Amino acid sequence: MCGISGILRWNGSRPEDPRRLADMVHRLGHRGPDGRGLYLDDWISLGHTRLSLIDLKGGFQPISNEEGTLWLVCNGEIFNYIELRQLLRRQGHQFCSDSDVEVVVHLYEIFGDEFVNYLNGQFALALWDQRRQRLVLARDHIGICPLYYYQDADRFIFASEIKALLQLPDLPREWNFPALLQTFTFWSPLPGDTPFRGIQEVKPGCLQVLTRDSCSEKKWWSCTFAPEPTEMLAQPDEADEALRELLTDAVRIRLRADVPVGAYLSGGLDSSITTALMHKVHAGRLKTFSIGFENESFDETPYQDAMIHHLNTEHSRIRCSDEEIARALPQAVLQAEKPLLRSAPAPMWLLSSLVRREDFKVVLTGEGADEYFSGYNIYKETKIRAFIARQPGSAMRKKLLQKLYPYLEQGKARQTTFWQDYFLKDVSATDDLYYSHRLRWQNGPFIRQFLHPELQRAWEGYDPQADLDSRMHAQLLGLGPLARAHVLETGLFLPGYLISSQGDRMLMAHGIEGRYPFLDKRVIHLATLLAPALKLKALNEKWILKKTFGAMLPRAIVARAKQPYRAPIRGLVQAGEQNGWHHLDVDRVRQGGLFNTERVEWLKRKVLDRQASVSARDEMAVLAVITLHMLQDAFISNHQRNVESDERLYPTIDRRTAAPRARDADSGSPIASRLMTG
Repeated sequence: MCGISGILRWNGSRPEDPRRLADMVHRLGHRGPDGRGLYLDDWISLGHTRLSLIDLKGGFQPISNEEGTLWLVCNGEIFNYIELRQLLRRQGHQFCSDSDVEVVVHLYEIFGDEFVNYLNGQFALALWDQRRQRLVLARDHIGICPLYYYQDADRFIFASEIKALLQLPDLPREWNFPALLQTFTFWSPLPGDTPFRGIQEVKPGCLQVLTRDSCSEKKWWSCTFAPEPTEMLAQPDEADEALRELLTDAVRIRLRADVPVGAYLSGGLDSSITTALMHKVHAGRLKTFSIGFENESFDETPYQDAMIHHLNTEHSRIRCSDEEIARALPQAVLQAEKPLLRSAPAPMWLLSSLVRREDFKVVLTGEGADEYFSGYNIYKETKIRAFIARQPGSAMRKKLLQKLYPYLEQGKARQTTFWQDYFLKDVSATDDLYYSHRLRWQNGPFIRQFLHPELQRAWEGYDPQADLDSRMHAQLLGLGPLARAHVLETGLFLPGYLISSQGDRMLMAHGIEGRYPFLDKRVIHLATLLAPALKLKALNEKWILKKTFGAMLPRAIVARAKQPYRAPIRGLVQAGEQNGWHHLDVDRVRQGGLFNTERVEWLKRKVLDRQASVSARDEMAVLAVITLHMLQDAFISNHQRNVESDERLYPTIDRRTAAPRARDADSGSPIASRLMTG
């Protein structure tokens, strides 16, 4: 991956002092430490920081077509570029590099805005059509690669990260409070929104097209789950064959790189499958990386060791204490650019630092399997509650609730009346489009009560769930409770939090690219066609993954109950406050003006009291206060532009012709072949 930025002005003169764009590019240096480049004309300036993974000597950006009328900057990878290059060469197109992203400009020449449908990859790009004076921004189908923008009467400004936009001194540095309230409820702002007023995000699977007269958004990809049984794939053997072929191919093309490729190995099913498939198609001994925790409640080291020994990988691990996570959290917040209600991104920041020290730039990970193959407890929860709703008085059915969240420390204590009362709330409201998530979203109003009274009054009429409904209502109509849960997880949690705050932003903080085979477009499409029973068979999550790939893994990995990746919160808050954070102190809270000092003081005493009982929503609330203060310090109150730049770091692009690469062999089960080019 890389970092991109640009400034477009329609007045026909050079848009800005080039040093301003240089400052933006410099601020993205962590995303692309291997090179930088600029393109300038009378309307636009484009900037790029390079993480060199493919065509190390020739893949510089910005890059153009043969005539120099189209200019591209791209963050990410086009994994099917070899096949696309062959297609384009047959149509007479010439290439100046072996870069994967050069195919984009030639596809645009042929197909216009439809070019994006031919790409299988992860990307955020900006393409300037000089002849038509037209700027096209595009994000991949999931939103793996970030892209933000700001526009006023004179300019349209974009960048891979918000901090690069804020290098421009005249941009507002104010909160977007609806987006903060969204984050308290959904863990991230709704697609398109950010915590900062005036700054927006290009939505996943969307094109943003700008001309002199208009700015329009086009949805080029959407995930649609089959609503009717007749449209679903229900035969296990047929699903097994297609899944094996597509996921193996998704791994194979994600190994395309001119640098070594490693893997994250969490000890769970998904990363184990990914690593096992890498071992199958990868030449040489694999390098793997993992996180361990001193707190045994969060540690998965024994399962990681099982896979390491099973595949004989060369392994490196960090072992995190509460103190180390506390020290890393400010950096995680700086990179996430949004409040965090979970501490899990901080250890991921530490892990990517380890990967960089080991001289790796690319890792494959297992993200996406839980969302698309019913891996999370929320899918079991939805299925159990809907089952209970058919006979609400059945004591036997209610006992199924004890199957949920076995990894929680309070498990036995909470398998009681309180536990049942919580999950049985509104249990019969199965027609509610948000049936699967209403319980979880109750944490939002709880966190909201800690806001300053004036802010509560100012925003008392704003309801994040109503806002969500205005945007997603049509997508959920006609689907059952489980399918609706999938749409919400894949549309909100996956791009807004998991791939962003735990994925791209923590990886690219150290110039590491994460690649996600389970998020291949073809694999996702297959997952949406699978009958629910193939994914969640009774209460056995990700059943089809276990059936298809179980023989490649140790029995302990296949048989273990799902344990999502988590990190300590209470312990790190205690460690942070004891070592100089002060984000919960009365003076700090009063100075920030965001929170109610009395309520935060009550929360602080509770969390720091080692004898007090602290709930999950208490932990979320205290982390919201701390990380919002960290964000305020970094971007609102004390923000200063990073003005260090050197135009000698921005060389002229060396354009030269290179030989084509060989095409990989295709494979072809009937179902897989229909999806292989999707």
